[in-house]
Amino acid sequence: MKLDSNLTMDDLTQARAALVALEKREHELLDELRSIQDAVRLQRSIVEGLIAQMPMAPVHRLPTESLLRVFEFYLDAAPETCDTYRHSKRDLASVSRHWRDVILCSPSLWTKIMVSSHWTEARAKTYVTRSSQSLLDIDFLHWSDRNSDGIFTTILNTLASSAHRWHSLTIQEDVPHFHRSLVLEKLNHLLLPSLKQVSIGNFPGSLTEQGEIYLRPERSPHLGHVHLHVVAGTLVNFHIPSGISALSLEFYEHEHIRHQSVFNSLSGQGLTSLHVSGNSIDFDLPPNSIQLPLLKEFVCSLGHAKALIRALVAPSLERFHYSPSLWRDSPSAIFSDLNSKFNNVDYLCLSRFTTENLSEAVCLAFPNVCHLTLVPAIRFEPYLRTAEFPSGVLHWKNLKRLTIENLRDYDLGCLSGLVDWLQQRVFAGQSKLQVELSCYECGSSSLFQRLLELCYLEKLDVRHKADVVVCCSGSRTWVEVQPYYNIGELSTTFAIVRRTAVTQSCECAFDV
Repeated sequence: MKLDSNLTMDDLTQARAALVALEKREHELLDELRSIQDAVRLQRSIVEGLIAQMPMAPVHRLPTESLLRVFEFYLDAAPETCDTYRHSKRDLASVSRHWRDVILCSPSLWTKIMVSSHWTEARAKTYVTRSSQSLLDIDFLHWSDRNSDGIFTTILNTLASSAHRWHSLTIQEDVPHFHRSLVLEKLNHLLLPSLKQVSIGNFPGSLTEQGEIYLRPERSPHLGHVHLHVVAGTLVNFHIPSGISALSLEFYEHEHIRHQSVFNSLSGQGLTSLHVSGNSIDFDLPPNSIQLPLLKEFVCSLGHAKALIRALVAPSLERFHYSPSLWRDSPSAIFSDLNSKFNNVDYLCLSRFTTENLSEAVCLAFPNVCHLTLVPAIRFEPYLRTAEFPSGVLHWKNLKRLTIENLRDYDLGCLSGLVDWLQQRVFAGQSKLQVELSCYECGSSSLFQRLLELCYLEKLDVRHKADVVVCCSGSRTWVEVQPYYNIGELSTTFAIVRRTAVTQSCECAFDV
């Protein structure tokens, strides 16, 4: 710094005085800052004390265990897609710090693993770590990016490290064949001590000479439920491992089951539930050749099912669901000459129902039915206009409950026939039935009134078309649901009627 030779003592005195003034001001401001900081701390404690004294919202008073159950119910209702489930969980975590901590520290919220092409190795490790020692439900969804096959393999290896915790495994139908094969090949090298359920879409058949090793009791000792969506030909040499209690075989609709060996391996197994759907050529299965002594439930949505049904021997069978996949399948023919074959069945469900379903052959095959459910056929032409129920239905002397689902307005002829049939039961001295009906666009109440006199009408679920209209008056806005049909009569006929108004964009349900 260059000194000015003209400086005097007065200049130095003024400079020192200015410095002293600034330092004094500095001390004053520091004292004021400390005072403000003290005031802030005091005010914060006052606010926190007031907050502590205020009544908490009910949701904030929930114990952590109850809040966790609420989260689980909410997430279980989320659509079964990876992104939706993940975003729903993120939305919950963004509500408050407490909610975020509960979500991050609750292993049960990290056990549902839905792998898609949006997944990364880091996310897979996060789920495996945060799930702690909880059992895992693994679901492989569509993997659309073939350029990231290496990432898929890495994710698969990460999940395989926790194979001892797998509770269920699902491979969706739209998973590419390459990725499906990778998963199934990996399974044949794993021990799965906790695995209980397996569902495989587009099952490719045996991948190794040893077959599906992962289904065997020595690899999956607790496996009980297996669902396979398959090409019929791939199961020619397939054998159901022992220990499986529930089996579902879903065949491609365009495939025909030509080999009876598909079902030969079922005999003698410990199955309690068997579901079969698809189409078959009417192959020659010997009558009474499939022995299933423990079977409790049989669901058949198979075309040409006559041979299979005749071959079935299930003395413990209690529930029988039949839905023909072909319109030309006649229940009269399918169940003919099977007198009392299924005499222990107490629940019978007939889908694609016509009055022919209730032929005497059906009644004699299932003589001790207690609960009957009928789901009408849906055709371009009304098919239920026949008003007569066959008199053979009177064979069901043990019938206690009747459920008819999805009746439409052109099915009222069938409903009229039902009224006449119930009248016949009364004349025959049989007890009144407990009846549940769900209807679509059935606006007349006269038939329902007659039903009320002949049975115990426990539930009436009415679905009808409606317009949703937004109404405004001044600053007030409201929504009105205006049905196409006048169903006000139903409200006076019954104390409680479940009404569902179906619109183009939403579905509104309410009680009247």
